[in-house]
Amino acid sequence: MKMINDKEVEFRNKISGSKYLFTSDNKYAFGTSYLRPGDEIKPHIHADEQEIFYFISGAPEFICGGKVFKTKPGDAFLAEAGETHAINNNTDETAHLNFIKLKV
Repeated sequence: MKMINDKEVEFRNKISGSKYLFTSDNKYAFGTSYLRPGDEIKPHIHADEQEIFYFISGAPEFICGGKVFKTKPGDAFLAEAGETHAINNNTDETAHLNFIKLKV
């Protein structure tokens, strides 16, 4: 059994963004992201991973496969391997979401 609190893990960008909480030998990764107003996760692709996103708070834009979705708490998305995806927090509130990356 493993246990971690996300408050004990540093952001990849030091102030906000993503934190990886659990990873396993290139099989999966689980993490959380806090995106301040104006923050974004730039468009990118994972050639050999699916990525699941679960939005907890805030209402950022989720962009996937050329479509833009205005999120709300409780929304979940699956980006398939090879699909371009991004998140843009163009709101006045911090967005919080969890993500899981799964090797395919």
